[in-house]
Amino acid sequence: MQVRELNKTDSLAFEREVERLTKAIDMPFSLLMVDVGDTGKIFVRSGPAASRKALLDIAESLQTFCRAQDRLCRIGDHTFCILLPGVHKAGHIALATEKIVRKHSGVVAKYDATLHSMVRIGTASFPQDGSDPADLIHKAGIALDSAQKTGRPYVMYLPELARSMMDHWHLKEDLADAIADKALELYYQPKFEVASRRPCGAEALLRWTSPKHGQVSPDVFVPLASEMGLMHDLTGFVFTTSLLQAAEWPGIGKQLGLSVNLEATSLQQKETLDMLTKIFSIWGNNERELTVEITEGALVTESDSNFEGLKKLRSAGMGISIDDFGKGYSSLSYFRTIPATELKIDRSFVANMLESDRDCHLVEAIIWLAHRFGLTVVAEGVQDTAQIKLLTKFKCDVFQGYYFSEPLPQEEFCSWLARYKVPESDEFML
Repeated sequence: MQVRELNKTDSLAFEREVERLTKAIDMPFSLLMVDVGDTGKIFVRSGPAASRKALLDIAESLQTFCRAQDRLCRIGDHTFCILLPGVHKAGHIALATEKIVRKHSGVVAKYDATLHSMVRIGTASFPQDGSDPADLIHKAGIALDSAQKTGRPYVMYLPELARSMMDHWHLKEDLADAIADKALELYYQPKFEVASRRPCGAEALLRWTSPKHGQVSPDVFVPLASEMGLMHDLTGFVFTTSLLQAAEWPGIGKQLGLSVNLEATSLQQKETLDMLTKIFSIWGNNERELTVEITEGALVTESDSNFEGLKKLRSAGMGISIDDFGKGYSSLSYFRTIPATELKIDRSFVANMLESDRDCHLVEAIIWLAHRFGLTVVAEGVQDTAQIKLLTKFKCDVFQGYYFSEPLPQEEFCSWLARYKVPESDEFML
């Protein structure tokens, strides 16, 4: 059986293939839409020749999977469709997709044993999911989109997937409008220096309250902004707004440092890095330190180019903080070269260190190691005096958490600063 070489623009030809099957046989069938995204990574690691060969091997493995009555078509650069007559029950579809995943993993491993299979499959069945060929293809595409977003190897179409996709599209539209209209808001959570028992800085945290969707978590809308190509605009808004609002902080707020989070993808964008250095040169001042917080995961992936981006920000006068340390794949090797000034211990270690000896020893070791490399250590998620006493014993430098204050919008944070008084005793007080 030959692989039908259908171009991206050949959707009508594939639709006719599906229509022919609906009329030619009097039995149900399933449509499997298979995306083999691994070839992109093989291209980067081994070059175009290896990538082309891998694609041919993948196509051959799909051919060996197919029975004589099945139909295999290529509908994109790395997307195939398989029509399986007589296969329509969920259990049989699952067996078929799992077999494809196993075969695909074997092919990919030949080119790079360290690559995890990225094959994603969306399925739709005739007639239960629809009888119109175009509608059936569309529903398989919806299932594939869900598989790609969730990281699951395969997803079978369900009506709620379509509703979820529509909600996703509406959320993207609303987010684009909110970014364009600067309708997002910054909240600030103070950081406390242990030695002086005074606020020493504040972290800017982005919040979005959608008129239609209510409070939307940053874990949802930040990846959406990246997916839509809006991270440059969003990053510019956060840096500019936070620096302008920090200039309005009263009392002790005039000397506070400002911490702003930066997505790892922005370190790959020269245009964004240039924008940030320009914003800092215009709105920054010598009395207020600006620290860029970057998650630990960014130091593991694309580490060389990310380090170069961090060095550029550091040379412009910004501090660099390793955020959520210990949460991801911690590596001691980057301590030798990263231009960091601060390390933030992930809140999960702080929360568990009183109950877990291992977490307690890890927190102590992290603080000791960071100090040996000249880094200031911040403990995130501090919530009670017992944690404060233990972290003080370990010589942690800075505390941040709900014990002192929850994140506050600009107006409330200014009021908090205006009424704050340094405690007279040796203990931290609200």
